[in-house]
Amino acid sequence: MNVIGIIAEYNPFHNGHAYQIAHVKKNLHADYIVVAASGDYVQRGEPALLDKYTRARMALSSGADLVLELPVLWSTASAELFADAGISLFEKTGCVNGICFGAESGDLALLRRIADVLADEPAALKASLKRNLKSGNTFPKAREAALLSYFADAADQDGALPVSTETLSSLLASPNNILALEYLKSLRRRASSITPYLLKREGAAYHETSIRSGASEVPASASAIRHTLFAGGAGASEDSADGILHHAMPQEALSILQDYRADFPLLCADDFSSILGYLLLSSSASQLARTADSSLEFANRMRNQLPYYTSFSSFASRLKSKEMTLTRINRILLHSILGITSSDYACGNALDKIPYLRILGFRKSAAPLLAALKASAAVPLITRPSQAPKLLSPDAMRVFEHDVFAGNLYLQMRNQKGGTPLRAARMQEHDVPPASEYQRQIVILP
Repeated sequence: MNVIGIIAEYNPFHNGHAYQIAHVKKNLHADYIVVAASGDYVQRGEPALLDKYTRARMALSSGADLVLELPVLWSTASAELFADAGISLFEKTGCVNGICFGAESGDLALLRRIADVLADEPAALKASLKRNLKSGNTFPKAREAALLSYFADAADQDGALPVSTETLSSLLASPNNILALEYLKSLRRRASSITPYLLKREGAAYHETSIRSGASEVPASASAIRHTLFAGGAGASEDSADGILHHAMPQEALSILQDYRADFPLLCADDFSSILGYLLLSSSASQLARTADSSLEFANRMRNQLPYYTSFSSFASRLKSKEMTLTRINRILLHSILGITSSDYACGNALDKIPYLRILGFRKSAAPLLAALKASAAVPLITRPSQAPKLLSPDAMRVFEHDVFAGNLYLQMRNQKGGTPLRAARMQEHDVPPASEYQRQIVILP
């Protein structure tokens, strides 16, 4: 059985994602595709546009066979932890033998060479990284400078330049390349038998915010789709947005989005502004310093800037500095809301991030895959949240409880934004999912 894994957020699912799934089935001859998907919150430190079950339905309707949830501790973590957790999840299935990921670079050999250096952490690289961090650079900039220095020294010693300065700088400036390096680094550190397959990313740039119409256009980015959906604020015309999105999303996924918007609002970070503002006011600097990714210095900066607080996004921008990326700041603010602390990442073996496999959805045609998963999984398989207390160890249960809290908070904020009375009426009329993580039902398609 050839089972290929894809680590994804699908925020939301678009033509580029559909192309990847089609590529895996046609060119990699996958019998089944397993997706390790972020839940209700994503790695950039924000709530997902739509809830995790709806995004799982999008993936299944477009060719995926099984969707497993990446726990919120890891779906909202740094690129390194996010990628390693995804690899760990696939290893815990016992049946995934390959992983396909996209990158702006199409040179797998080059990516592997750089990833090997990052995984092995030679002394010269570590020393250079430390110096660059002390000089006040963000981690990505410090790592880029350290790699450039390392490969330049290697060229002097070997008489050949393994990676040019221009090539490396360009490669490290692209988000999908960075994630690809982290996947490859994780595979090497784990001595994993999972085979990596690289798919060169085509289409709009990762951060591009516009969708260009036309039959010959390349796939739009998820950022562009989100920007289109939120353009003009909450009152943006659904008809005008959906007309544009016909060029960016598969019809099945777009139909799911349209049905979702008929019942629910789309969420963004600023919908959590009131909660964040209260937490910042009611927490001491020492409490804020315990938040994952934070520090006492940053906690004091947050406290000092509180008089100027207006919203999640504006506060994050105000806190931006040379030393910290905006994405990391967003993660700190989100972790404050979700109650994720540094100690949550200190539990257990660093190579053992996934203590359970939670199914969000599957296709009935994937019955042989599910049978293989049940036979080979190295950790408990959860199809209903109510099963967790009976199946999980205390440490694993603490990880799961973060998922439950995060999911319930997401549903509560969605209800508040959409209006609870209206939502209750639509629940009865349309039989939409109930507003509790423990009541959710996995998605099952033919």
